[in-house]
Amino acid sequence: MARSRSPKEQKNGSGASQAAECSGMSLEGRRALVTGGSKGIGRATAELLLKLGAEVAICARGDSELQAVRTSSGAAERCHAIVADLSTEEGVKDLMAKLPWKELDILVNNCGTNIRKRAEDFEPEEFRKIFDTNFMSSMWLSRAALPLLKSAAEKGKPGGAAVVNISSVAGRTHIPSGFPYAASKAAMDQMTRNLAVEWARFGIRVNAVAPGVIETPLIKTASPIYVADFKERKPLSRMGQVNEIARPIAFLASESASFITGQILVVDGGFTATCFNKVPSYWEDQ
Repeated sequence: MARSRSPKEQKNGSGASQAAECSGMSLEGRRALVTGGSKGIGRATAELLLKLGAEVAICARGDSELQAVRTSSGAAERCHAIVADLSTEEGVKDLMAKLPWKELDILVNNCGTNIRKRAEDFEPEEFRKIFDTNFMSSMWLSRAALPLLKSAAEKGKPGGAAVVNISSVAGRTHIPSGFPYAASKAAMDQMTRNLAVEWARFGIRVNAVAPGVIETPLIKTASPIYVADFKERKPLSRMGQVNEIARPIAFLASESASFITGQILVVDGGFTATCFNKVPSYWEDQ
């Protein structure tokens, strides 16, 4: 189990910026894996973890996009790009075989996909694709990474090891995201709670961030009417930015969140305080 640092240890930390150290946000010496790290929230998260001092492995299906992130990160020597398809258990095993470490301090389960249709219009293979990519990948990978997370937690670093799952407000309330996507995120939320309780004995914290709606490549496939309505219904009246999700992820992965586990942190500009109150025809031809 991870031990708490003494006041003297907290004061005399070294390496990352003084501000990050004083806030408990320094990740120097930590090793992190970020799935779906080539774009959107994953990319912003990987870049922030690198800035905070972590050594980061990013994975996605496309090598060219991964290499672009690595090159532009400003910390290429601490950024490892791994091509992987996590929609199958075999792909997860292949990723773990390519991981350059035997310990893992931080796992960010971020990879995901979506298809937007009415519930009755989904084909079984479409449901399976979404559910496997969004939920099963995070379950397979969390289980496969457990020995590495346990090994890191046994080192007694402040905050222990951390898993951060990237969920969605779709897992909490109806939005026009499509039923399989919503189901996959609701499953992820419950997995977060269960693993937090079961893996606390190993010194591993498990939390989730539930965004809604953020300007990412995935949201560009959504109906413009849906996006406009989302902005109108948010108290903050705008879309979120990827860095506004990366920061809460880094917080939950850091020592600053050392007493936080089993939580789903909603980062949605206040949307779930209002929510959609009707089922519009976003999937009809405009």
